[in-house]
Amino acid sequence: MTKFWDSLAVAYRPAAVSRRSQVPLRLFVILVLCVTMAWRQSFGFLLGWTVAYLLAQVAEMLALRRFLAHPRPAATVGLNLVTDLLMATVFGWMAIPLWTLGTPVAAASATLLISGSILTALMGAEGCFIAFLSAVTPHVIYLFALPLVGGSIGDSVTPYFLIGAGLFALVLALVFSWSKRAMLAERSARLTAEAQTAAKSAFVAMISHELRTPMNALLNGASTLERQAGADRGAATLIADAGAMMKTLLNDLLDYSKIEAGRMGVEVVDYDLPRLLRDSVLLWRGVARSKDIKLELKGVKTLPSWVRGDPMRLRQILNNLLSNAIKFTAEGGVVLSVAMRDGPVGGEVVIDVVDTGPGLTEDQIDRLFVAYDQLGVGTARSFGGTGLGLAISHDLARLMGGNLVAASDVGGGARFTLTLPAPEGAPPPTIDLANVPGLEAVADAPLILVVDDHEINRRTLRGMLEAFGARVEDAEDAEAALKAANHKVFDAILMDVRMPGMDGVEATRRLRAAGLNRTTPVIAVTGAVSPADLAACREAGMTGWVEKPVGAAQLYAACFGSVED
Repeated sequence: MTKFWDSLAVAYRPAAVSRRSQVPLRLFVILVLCVTMAWRQSFGFLLGWTVAYLLAQVAEMLALRRFLAHPRPAATVGLNLVTDLLMATVFGWMAIPLWTLGTPVAAASATLLISGSILTALMGAEGCFIAFLSAVTPHVIYLFALPLVGGSIGDSVTPYFLIGAGLFALVLALVFSWSKRAMLAERSARLTAEAQTAAKSAFVAMISHELRTPMNALLNGASTLERQAGADRGAATLIADAGAMMKTLLNDLLDYSKIEAGRMGVEVVDYDLPRLLRDSVLLWRGVARSKDIKLELKGVKTLPSWVRGDPMRLRQILNNLLSNAIKFTAEGGVVLSVAMRDGPVGGEVVIDVVDTGPGLTEDQIDRLFVAYDQLGVGTARSFGGTGLGLAISHDLARLMGGNLVAASDVGGGARFTLTLPAPEGAPPPTIDLANVPGLEAVADAPLILVVDDHEINRRTLRGMLEAFGARVEDAEDAEAALKAANHKVFDAILMDVRMPGMDGVEATRRLRAAGLNRTTPVIAVTGAVSPADLAACREAGMTGWVEKPVGAAQLYAACFGSVED
């Protein structure tokens, strides 16, 4: 029996949501009936009926609220069916006094009232048979009873009315059966689509994470080659450039999978807007110069120094816009102009990136922010890329409360306009550098434990750490790391977050619970750096993080900064 009520609660939930959404419609119907009929003396029954209906409506709303919020909805679904039955009984009763008025229009009105109620019950059932039965049964009974209670039993047309009512009930049953199949098919298709989207996002995240392992070795191996005397610097640079390109493509895929799954987050912090814009332009100026085109920044002197927003996401959008503008500009130049204006909730920054490239057609503008679409086969062949950069930028702008639009510039070329909220921010507090310990405060040859299930990652991190003068031990999984931590105190632990079996987050929780290293700094090594992912790491007790592929400077700052603290 418990299984029956559990399955009924699951089937009834869509009906409960639908019935709750119909409450305004029902109240509107009551209001219309009262306004149009209350002034007539023959409709004196209306007041008592209205009071009874409103009480039944309140009872239904309370039952719906309890059902939708209850941790065990199966325990409350029976009450909902009772209130549905009560609502239908009270509302349908109105048809009897209407019918007894004895005029053809009154009889037609009574029939319309019941028919409309039956259709409303059909829509509100959402494919749940018992919900449909409880809401429609009183109306069907009233439909057959009208000639009997209204003094029409001797009317020669009454048998035909009853036959018509029977046919109506039959058609109603067939319509419900069809609508149930359609609704179940739609829900099944939606659940399948959601499962496929979740699976695709999980697959992309997994592939991105796994590919960061060889990429980590690729980039750091190239960096080591470039520093070695007598090495082929050109070959090392080629490897590094290829690795950086691969990292960009993977980041685009991972970002878009997060956006699709609704897991992309933005933050609101104070940041130096003019400096961010100058740094972004400086980053791309060398690329522009290599193509013999000019890259200019205008309007930055008019900006406030500090605003509030997400600097990391803004920098990501600017990188995409500047990269595209330079890529598609063969001669001339690219101009990034910026201005402030009043917005709905404070200041708003407007950033225009204008190039002198081939421009955009109306059809291209319509397709510009569609993922994986590169405006034509020749675009991908000539310029490369995934076609995700602008789609990601557009979605990030929306997530931050702004917008990104494109148009053909008046003078030729393309114009991208980014609008973002930028309320006034505050500079960070001044830090007394005299009281901050320097690198010389780091103990000689600190002992660091590297935990990673990939040998190539362990070798790469070991090589970088030993180059910094550290002593390194490694563990191939979380269990081995916990065992090592029970016998030796480490100065820092580099913990891979995603590992088979016990992951790095759970391993850190166990380290913090007890043992020799419960206060040792633990730095997360991860390819997932969304706010939710980093919050989970912090909650487990991790003190810092580095993103894969790990750069030497990033690793030094995170690891040795933790050691010196």
